[in-house]
Amino acid sequence: MSSGLTFDWDDTDLSNPKVLKALSVLCTEFGPRVWVRTSSSGTGLHVLIGELTYDTLFGIVMSPVPMKLSEQMMWRKVFSEKPWNLECAGRLFSDQVRSAEGFRTSRVFKSKNGMTSASWVSAETLDLPIGSETYEEE
Repeated sequence: MSSGLTFDWDDTDLSNPKVLKALSVLCTEFGPRVWVRTSSSGTGLHVLIGELTYDTLFGIVMSPVPMKLSEQMMWRKVFSEKPWNLECAGRLFSDQVRSAEGFRTSRVFKSKNGMTSASWVSAETLDLPIGSETYEEE
């Protein structure tokens, strides 16, 4: 089953230098396909590798770029470990179980518990650090 690459980064925001560096790494790899939004809780971020497409019923919609599950899990594992520690470990674990059972993974919710996520923003429009150095914890 193929789906798209998403990340769920809890307890952080776009003021975190580690987040900005992680987005820069993703932009280096995926270019203008990196999108970010504040989660419905307001205390975390969703990151999506996607493209804007046109749907005759809904108009312009965000569509995940199809990616093999093994590649998705590799990227999510990278950002769940040091030095990043960004990806929600619980969601990563549950998606590993879901994928083993043939269920859909990489879901991020627009609305949850009566609250709605912010709009998607292209990561390329943010003031991201430049360079190929890796992030080091201070």
